[in-house]
Amino acid sequence: MSTTPPSAEAAPNDWREAGCARDCTTQHTFQWGRCAHATEPAPEPTIASRVSLVTPETWPYICGTPRDAKLQAWLREHSIEPSCVSSDDPVSLVTRSDGTRLIEYTQYLVTAEGRRYLDPKDHTVAAKETRLAPVHTPPPRPKRADITTHALLQAIHDHATRPIPPGKYRWEIPGAWWTLCTVYPEKVVTAAYEREDDRGHLECGVSLRTSWLTDKGTARLAELGSVPA
Repeated sequence: MSTTPPSAEAAPNDWREAGCARDCTTQHTFQWGRCAHATEPAPEPTIASRVSLVTPETWPYICGTPRDAKLQAWLREHSIEPSCVSSDDPVSLVTRSDGTRLIEYTQYLVTAEGRRYLDPKDHTVAAKETRLAPVHTPPPRPKRADITTHALLQAIHDHATRPIPPGKYRWEIPGAWWTLCTVYPEKVVTAAYEREDDRGHLECGVSLRTSWLTDKGTARLAELGSVPA
């Protein structure tokens, strides 16, 4: 058996790179051709946490709200054009194991002329890719005013009228409160519910979280143009 260590290209932490004075032997290494005293490369950082800012399920209730305008401005601050970001995919704030904070989003791919094109693997969808951008400033803090009357009433209405998948019950489907809580703090969503309850737009049983629209709430939503009067 040859005692010649592999080349530096084959073994990046070879004894030669470690500065050993002699060739490594079986007693000197953890693995043949790799010095036991060589510095191991640092592990690649992994994603430690992910906070959703927008999801496909919540996009209809964020679009056109004050939250939408603030998030678009924040993305532009990070050289991300909002019109190129896919609303069919989430926008998230991720934190890596080394503490690095990044914006994770999916962007449509365009030609040299700036036109979108179809995915070569699936001609029914536009080509896009997930990208990461370093965070320079924290995202805008959510406020109760970000959840407009229109957005909240629409979310509750959609849940109440959404088709139930076969073999499921409506109570098994996450309600509007839980859906909104995927991108807003619970206290912000609860405050918006309390606001609409005070206006007579909501009715509930044991919990405000499972509210439904009153006749007044339905009429208000119809005024906003979402539900036929």
